[in-house]
Amino acid sequence: CIAKGEGVEAARKVFIPIEGDSRIPMKQVHELFAGKGSEEAVLNAAEEGEGERLRNHRCYAHLYLGLYFEATGEDAKAKAHMLKAAKDYAMDHYMGRVAQVHVRIRGWDK
Repeated sequence: CIAKGEGVEAARKVFIPIEGDSRIPMKQVHELFAGKGSEEAVLNAAEEGEGERLRNHRCYAHLYLGLYFEATGEDAKAKAHMLKAAKDYAMDHYMGRVAQVHVRIRGWDK
């Protein structure tokens, strides 16, 4: 919210540090939002596992990349990542549904 209203740098000044999050790829997502990570690091971390576990990691990676790029005003990248989370790596759980609803609300499913 702060990033959209006051800019990314203002949001980073009040960013809450989190340590020890072992969920894949949340460490890399946190680093990205803090200004210390990269899109590539998030995507690389998400490649761990097989089957549904791998699909889940990819869903989370693309969901958060979509949110990140939306906050930074990079709408084309936001849309591409959110569509991957909602469709290519769709998951039938809360955050998977968040991606799907986000795509619908933005009209990106048309």
